[in-house]
Amino acid sequence: MAEASKPVYLSSLQVFRGLAALGVLVYHACLFTERKTQQVLLGGLFHFGELGVDFFFVLSGFIITFIHGAELGQPQFAPRYLYRRFFRVYPLLFILTSVKLGLELVAWQRGGTPPEISRIISSYLLLPAPEGMMPVITAAWTLMHEALFYALFLIALILGYRRALLLLSLWMAAIFATHLMGAKLYDLPRLICDAHNVEFVFGIVVCACFQRRHEWRWSPVWVSIVALVFLGLGAWAYDHVKGMDQPLQVRLLLGAAFALIILATGVWEQGLKSQPWPKWACWLGDASYSIYLGHSMVLLALINAGSKLAPDSLAMRYVVAGGACLAALAACAVLWALVERPLLRWSRRWQA
Repeated sequence: MAEASKPVYLSSLQVFRGLAALGVLVYHACLFTERKTQQVLLGGLFHFGELGVDFFFVLSGFIITFIHGAELGQPQFAPRYLYRRFFRVYPLLFILTSVKLGLELVAWQRGGTPPEISRIISSYLLLPAPEGMMPVITAAWTLMHEALFYALFLIALILGYRRALLLLSLWMAAIFATHLMGAKLYDLPRLICDAHNVEFVFGIVVCACFQRRHEWRWSPVWVSIVALVFLGLGAWAYDHVKGMDQPLQVRLLLGAAFALIILATGVWEQGLKSQPWPKWACWLGDASYSIYLGHSMVLLALINAGSKLAPDSLAMRYVVAGGACLAALAACAVLWALVERPLLRWSRRWQA
């Protein structure tokens, strides 16, 4: 994996990451509206915005392997790896969790339900919460999977390439065995054996394919066609009623689809001589973490207020949901510019 350290910037993946974050934002706007008013927007198709989460998992497996794959078996790189992963995820999570928790404490003082200590601890540390309990920032449930993947990759970095393959094989075997037997797991075992985790492996595999793109001579057109077939099958099998609890076969289809999309896009962009995307589209990808983690608080507040003030008409529901999306996007842009980006710049200077 000697090419893993070669500096390659794929702006297309940043753009796709931004689009995935927008998909999740629109999904939540329509979902919150439906829960508040019992009116379904976009004919229910907004549920496919959930698939942005699947793309994030595949992309995470790709990026971590691409950046740190050459460091497997070299424990001296572990501190730098931990430093980068911590500052990429936790500072913004700490800030937004504290803000949301403060709002919950204010609501408690006004007669609401007090926040549970176990939920607070799991929200800050990204530890598995008791069954049925979501983190303070609801969208942060995906970060629990990210933290698990980062921890396992750290172990692989220390153990080396061959032992990393063994660890990966055992992890996948546990996931497949759990779903084939229909076992009911809770807390950490459930997190480890969740079907979402196979999508990290698709990202790892597609990274290896991309690094050997000159040997295999992948055709972006044919790879895209196969990707669309898998994506269509995954969308057809997707049951929005189950939400995030899709069966393993759905995650396999979606993981394969997004992995192939990443491969086709990467090979296509590497064959270009100029930047294929405008700066604003790349910025959307840069701000995707702020958008993903920060949008729900703004959406909830505005949709709750708009549902009370607006007339009970479907047209006005679209106006309220659309306005809430734009306001949430603007707020997250400010969050990125004033909080996340300065934090990332400071962490890089401090490391240097």
